[in-house]
Amino acid sequence: MLDFLKKPIFIIILAAALVVAGIWAYISNRNQAKEAEQKAESEKKATEAVKISNLTNIDSSSLNENITSQASVADGKAAEVDKKFQLIAVEVKLPGSLDTGSGETTYVYASSADKINNWVITVSNTTGKFVRARVPKEDYIGGLGAISRDYWKLNYIAALQIAEKNGGLDFRNSNEVVEVRLTLKNSDPKNWLYWFVDYVSKNNMKEIQIDASNGSVVVQ
Repeated sequence: MLDFLKKPIFIIILAAALVVAGIWAYISNRNQAKEAEQKAESEKKATEAVKISNLTNIDSSSLNENITSQASVADGKAAEVDKKFQLIAVEVKLPGSLDTGSGETTYVYASSADKINNWVITVSNTTGKFVRARVPKEDYIGGLGAISRDYWKLNYIAALQIAEKNGGLDFRNSNEVVEVRLTLKNSDPKNWLYWFVDYVSKNNMKEIQIDASNGSVVVQ
């Protein structure tokens, strides 16, 4: 038996076995590394997908065309009823998830000819379908002055992202937010145009006021 172990054929077989074992180990390690890379890439893509679908992370100008088109439809429908209607407020209601394309936007119009009612059109941010109605001023929004669109520089996404950096994110992290409501209207101080970003949780609410023309936060 010992003589066989000394024969060249045994040495060759042993060497071949070691080579095969080495190759198998290399391939196995390479496959494991490849699987780990694929898993990491999948997790990275999943994370990126989550970010893209959230209004707090997307480019705030990426939906400008949709927002402008939606406002144009609202203006057109208002003009069909009364060409004297003027836009006095915009309210965007979003779910707590803040998903892109979620929620609804309400455009509020008023006319000097109607002292009792406002005319509103609510548009789905998901489907584009809308509902129109006359609503008593005392029930919703009130008797506000007309918005000067020259000062409407920020869309609701930009306003939301500014609010997130100024206490909104901290509030969401410590509260179960069920809705985020953004209202564009003239208000104090100075009766300028502002976005009011309201984070609504089950127990309380946080409001952040932002200048609609330059994005500065009003300290309260």
